[in-house]
Amino acid sequence: MGGLRARFRWLYAPRVADFGFALRTTVAALLALVIALWMEMDDPQWAAMTTWIVAQNSRGQSLSKARWRLLGTFGGAVAGVALIAALPQASWLLFPVLAAWVGVCCGLATFLRNFHSYALVLMAFTSGLIALNAANTPQDVFAIALSRSTYIFLGIVCESVLASIFAPRLADVARREIGLRVARAIGQAGQALDGMLAGQDVGFLRSRTLLGSVFSISDQIEFSEVEMRHRTHAGDHARAALATVAVVMSRGMGLVARMHEAGPLPPAFMAPLAMARVLAGRMQADMNAPDPVARIPALRARIRATGAECRQRLVNDIIAASAPVPPDGDMARQHLDGYILNASLGVLLARLDGALAHLAATQAPPAHDHFRFSTPPWRDRTDAWHNGVRSAGAVLAGGLVWECTGWPDGATFAMFVVVTCSRFAANENPVHDSLGFLRGAVWAVVVAAFLTFVVLPEQAVWETLVLSLFVPMLVGGLALRDGRTVGTAAPYNNFLPFMVYPGNQSRLDELTFFNTNSAVVLGIWCSVLVFRLVLPFDPDAERWRMRRQMVSDLGRIARVRAIPDTGAWVTALTARFARLVRHASTMSDAQTNAYLDGVLSTMTVGLNLIRLRRMIARRSLPPAIHQAMENTLAAFATWRGAPSASPARVAAGALVLVREQVMREGNLSMRLDLGWCVAYLEILVRELTAHARFFDITHRFHVPPGPLPAREDTPTIRNSP
Repeated sequence: MGGLRARFRWLYAPRVADFGFALRTTVAALLALVIALWMEMDDPQWAAMTTWIVAQNSRGQSLSKARWRLLGTFGGAVAGVALIAALPQASWLLFPVLAAWVGVCCGLATFLRNFHSYALVLMAFTSGLIALNAANTPQDVFAIALSRSTYIFLGIVCESVLASIFAPRLADVARREIGLRVARAIGQAGQALDGMLAGQDVGFLRSRTLLGSVFSISDQIEFSEVEMRHRTHAGDHARAALATVAVVMSRGMGLVARMHEAGPLPPAFMAPLAMARVLAGRMQADMNAPDPVARIPALRARIRATGAECRQRLVNDIIAASAPVPPDGDMARQHLDGYILNASLGVLLARLDGALAHLAATQAPPAHDHFRFSTPPWRDRTDAWHNGVRSAGAVLAGGLVWECTGWPDGATFAMFVVVTCSRFAANENPVHDSLGFLRGAVWAVVVAAFLTFVVLPEQAVWETLVLSLFVPMLVGGLALRDGRTVGTAAPYNNFLPFMVYPGNQSRLDELTFFNTNSAVVLGIWCSVLVFRLVLPFDPDAERWRMRRQMVSDLGRIARVRAIPDTGAWVTALTARFARLVRHASTMSDAQTNAYLDGVLSTMTVGLNLIRLRRMIARRSLPPAIHQAMENTLAAFATWRGAPSASPARVAAGALVLVREQVMREGNLSMRLDLGWCVAYLEILVRELTAHARFFDITHRFHVPPGPLPAREDTPTIRNSP
């Protein structure tokens, strides 16, 4: 019983914010409906539907969706008019052309994020709605397109006006929200670093959680920018800070791997390590404070002090290794490990300092700030092709049913096939999302039947119509704010006005109700069937494509003329990481952990390849070492994922050569460069060896049954003897 109460808590004990959202949006939808009835529009329900469609959890989301909905509606209206103008009364030409247009829009939408993608799919189904509505009366296509655009504009205006009344000082609140989101991410990074430097598995788990959430935080930042009307570059600084946090996590994992390779940690590294752990704990506390930005100056001063200690210990180790009396082998190795570890920790701290600088710039931007930073999405061409073909096939199937059956409501059936396939084609898992859409439509039919046949027949004025719709809409608005019911509540709210079909001079009879609404539900069901049968979403195949593309990207890093940017590489891998996290429910825990570790390993290998290329580009290495580094890059450039051709052996041979050279080198600057080469090569060899099965893209990747082995790169941190 307690579980049932908790499940429906959103209904009988909603939060104030959720109730406010539901009440505000219900009033806005009913206001749009009343205005549409007053203007005697032929389909007034579309105004109320649009209000629910653009209403989102935050004001920025609503504004962004409204903007892109307007753009998509305009483009779709133009395309719909053009289709009918080009192919009047030629259904066997209209449907193939419409199918091709919908397929192109849905395929391209796969490459975009947020409501940028929504604008493209909206162009697809708006053009379909207009073209199919005007198929039998092509002379009315312009009026149909104009009325459709008018409904949408009216619904957006009503939602925007009421939402703006309840959202004063929007820009100031949005700027503060951006700062708090980034501060929480940096605080989580400090917590993860503290755990990793202590050799705890929980540190790696926290780093995974943080990397998996970076893109969702970036999306929220985009909506906050909309609320601020893009008056500052706070969003760019916030995205740069999040990308830097991802780099810090990758560097932290690389540092821990180097600590593991060093065995007993060198004495010169113990003090900076202890300072870094204290700093990580302090960072977590400061970033969770009520005003984290005020803590930044003192925190950056601590970071610089720890970085200065790393540099001092690094110099001491280099000088000791170059003493007139050369140290013995163990001592020389200890000095080498000492300045590699201190140098790595120093770079990590510099990155943290940069993240804090970007966080401060979100609240107090520097003068003449023109900073720009973007995070491009991961592009899967195969997924885009599948989406386009699937959507085009669904449109053709809907048109074929209409033509072959002569169903009077076949146009409605075909329209909702277009709407559903377009709406969910670009979703990562369209089968799951479209099933929720179907459930919401069924619930809307049930409630609409009660209203149409029991409540509304006794009413004759718009006031009672509004009162009748108020409670069902309010309940739908509350359900829209609960994560467990949002997938069903969104289509319920959208379809309820359509299925009640309010009008000034008409009342919905039983025959029209069942014919029209059955066409809607069957159209959505047909789309769900298409998603299941035509090129269905296969998470295992997607992961295999992802692995192949990542290995291919490693080869591209090694062979392209321009050295890739580390930030762009981390952003791309973070997007794939987040996608894997979202689809992790389809895998076992062992398989999930292995895949996530593999993506993190790929990120680390790519970063060290980029750093190695930068070292080679300086042309400061001895000729033999320079050639060994070039050979390592060449091995990556020609690698196609076969384990027999793995670059690990070439990198291991180069590592032996560089280690021998660094022990003999007398020039301090050269010794430091060679030390960096040792660090990069160690990481490459270790990651390629430890995750050899993941990088083998000649086979699908599966974890053998049995207990999951302990993470290999989790060091046991020991004091030096």
